[in-house]
Amino acid sequence: MEFLKNKKKLLILIPIFVFLDQLTKQWALKNIFDNQKIIEINQYLNFTPVWNRGISFGMFSNVEGINFYMIILTLIIILILFLWFFKTVSLPQRIALTFIISGATGNLIDRFKYEQVVDFIDFHVNNIHWPAFNFADTYITIGAFIYLISIFDSKKFNYV
Repeated sequence: MEFLKNKKKLLILIPIFVFLDQLTKQWALKNIFDNQKIIEINQYLNFTPVWNRGISFGMFSNVEGINFYMIILTLIIILILFLWFFKTVSLPQRIALTFIISGATGNLIDRFKYEQVVDFIDFHVNNIHWPAFNFADTYITIGAFIYLISIFDSKKFNYV
């Protein structure tokens, strides 16, 4: 845990997480998007090609020029999160922001490269599917979860 207390050392995780996100997306593009195939992992998990042109869960994907607005919005959010990262003294919040910044950056790279986001992880039960997602989305979710826990349990999590 000592490693994570240093802000600069914690920031090292951001490019590592972004690299892993982009690596998995490159694998997905080569192995499932190029052939438009579905890889069944088990009865609850598939890897399936999904281009997300909108925001979370594909909302607003039919809005003209949404990618431009998403790039601008994401850049502003990342900047605010970095400023917040350096202001906060709470270790759990710094960890949460590390995950969220990593995820936002990973998806931002997709928007610049493809004008949409590469999603390929498909959880489902029978014919009920959760919207497809990627590692960057997972980072954002983990970060948000850690952040919420830190708010509700700040006395236990204050490792300053």
